[in-house]
Amino acid sequence: MKNLFSCSLLFAAAILSAAIPQSITLKSGEVSVRLDGKKRWNMNRIEYQGELLCVDYPHAHYGMVCRPDNWKIGVGSGHDETGFAEQLVSLKIFADGKEVLPQKDITVQGKNIRVEKVSKILTLNVKYIINIENNIIYEFIETVSTEKMKLHHLYFFMHPWSPRFTNLYVKYADGTAKNFSFKSDNSFPNRKFAPFSAWYDSKSGYGAATAFKNVKGTKNMMRFIWDRPQYRKDYLCDYLIASLPAGHVISYEAKTAFFRQQDNSKWTADAENVFKQIKF
Repeated sequence: MKNLFSCSLLFAAAILSAAIPQSITLKSGEVSVRLDGKKRWNMNRIEYQGELLCVDYPHAHYGMVCRPDNWKIGVGSGHDETGFAEQLVSLKIFADGKEVLPQKDITVQGKNIRVEKVSKILTLNVKYIINIENNIIYEFIETVSTEKMKLHHLYFFMHPWSPRFTNLYVKYADGTAKNFSFKSDNSFPNRKFAPFSAWYDSKSGYGAATAFKNVKGTKNMMRFIWDRPQYRKDYLCDYLIASLPAGHVISYEAKTAFFRQQDNSKWTADAENVFKQIKF
C-alpha cells in the first residue's frame, strides 16, 4: 500500500509539473526573480534594477538539498543525479492578493507577489513561501520528515550569488562583524552561523543583504559561504552527520534587500542601514 501511495504521488506530481510553464518570471518594483522547472520552481535567478545579482547556472542551485548518510550525492531542488529529485505537490502564485494561473512567456507583475509551494524531498515534506514587496524578498521554509533520517547533511537555504561580488560583510549574533574579500579560490571564508550578511560589487556599487530570523528546530546550524569562481554560495547547513527525528519540524525566515553605493569606503555603512531595514 505504501509503494502504491508513493507511485500515485509521483504520478500526480508529474501531471502537475507538465501543466506548469517551465519558466515563470515574477516582477515587483525593481526586483525580478524567475521560477524554473529545472530547479523545481524554486528561484533560479535574482535581478535588481535589471542587474543579474544571483546567477542562473545548471549547477548553481537554490532551495534545499538532503543527503542521507549512506548516499554519495544529495537530493534536492536542482540535484537529481541520483535519479531522485524534489517532487512538486502544489504551486500557487498571487499578484496583489489575486491568484494567477501562470502562462508561458507571461511575466507575473504586482506590488506584492507571493508564491506558495509544497513539495517532497525523499521523506521530507517541504513548505516554501516567497513574498516580494517594496524591493524585499521574503522567504519562509518549513520541513518535517515522515521517517527518521540518518543524514550526512541537510541544506535549508541556498543563494548562489554572482562572482561579480568582490566583498562580503558578515555580522554575528553577538554584534561582531567581519569583512572578507572574495578570491575565487574555493575556500569557505565563513562557516559560523550569522544572522546578517551583505555582498558587494566594488565595480558597479551594487549590493545585496540577507537577514535570518526565527530559525527553529535546528541542531547545530552553520552558515557556509563558499567562494568559488562561478558563484559566491550562501547556504544554511545543519544535521551534519546526525539523525533527524520523524515529525521534527525545522523552519526559518529570511529577508533579502538591495542597495547601490559607488563609494567603496561607504558600502558597509549602507549594508548596516539595510540590516536595520530588513531586521525582523
